[in-house]
Amino acid sequence: MTQPPLIDRAVINDLAKYIGAETTRSVLTLFIVESGAYLAAIAEAGTQPSDPGRRDRARRAAHSLKSCAGQIGAAALSAAAVAVESSATDGAPDLAQAVASLHQCAEDTMQALREFLAE
Repeated sequence: MTQPPLIDRAVINDLAKYIGAETTRSVLTLFIVESGAYLAAIAEAGTQPSDPGRRDRARRAAHSLKSCAGQIGAAALSAAAVAVESSATDGAPDLAQAVASLHQCAEDTMQALREFLAE
């Protein structure tokens, strides 16, 4: 299976077309800031993956992150959030690995978005 791109520039270009370049930049900046709360909730679950309450918080945060990332073209991050959401929902033993993968992808994505915003 082909990995999704880190950033789907076509989505960003569409955003700029419909809401304007400056508003798109504001949306991307807001995403960078606000995704930190989702990532923190998910990381907390990764520390105790057997706790049902933490798993549920991770599932909800991953679901929200998946949607937000998809809307701004962060395709790989959206896919990584799907993996966390699925692992948290199913009670899969690989939740900690999915969380670690998500966080690495988030670091790469945030760096790519910062570089894009610096252009």
